[in-house]
Amino acid sequence: MDNAIEQGRNRLKLFKKYGYDIPRARNFILAKAGLSKGKILEIGTGKGHMTVVLAKKGFRLISIDLDRKAQNIARMHLKSIKCSSSVILKIMDAEQLRYKDNSFDYVISVNFIHHAKNPGRCLKEMIRVTKNRLIIADINKRGERIMEKVHRLDGHSHEISKMSLKEMEALLKKIGIKVNVYKDTCQTVLIARKGVSK
Repeated sequence: MDNAIEQGRNRLKLFKKYGYDIPRARNFILAKAGLSKGKILEIGTGKGHMTVVLAKKGFRLISIDLDRKAQNIARMHLKSIKCSSSVILKIMDAEQLRYKDNSFDYVISVNFIHHAKNPGRCLKEMIRVTKNRLIIADINKRGERIMEKVHRLDGHSHEISKMSLKEMEALLKKIGIKVNVYKDTCQTVLIARKGVSK
């Protein structure tokens, strides 16, 4: 367990060395999201970078992912900061969320969209289960270059999104959802508010 956590910390240092300060980026998202008490669903747990930030801030949430191995690393991180009871981790496909319409006050997705096989379907599902606010953050061109550089060190390439955040923003606006866009060093953040016309 300690080895996986140490590897994660070293990885964060490597990203920071190349110009992507992931903890700072997650705090930027949180500052723009304006979350308050309520039911939160995180799409794409990954290794738990955003999950841990939310749990540390006292939020309770459900976080889903299809990657059991990555989610186990997130579980270790949560346990190491004594926040395991704040988060329910589930293996679930974002294209077919097993929740009723408007089940969550907030749905948040960070650096997941560029991994999605069908991002449009995932977006529709996120909209469907969101009652209040949808927060989508993903890497921009600079973030993509840094991700590619780090992944190349591991001997493989990094996935590029099949749907841009600009296209997502347009789709959200087209169906009448107000969207605010915030640009950070290596990411763009969309905050979509349901029930508020554009």
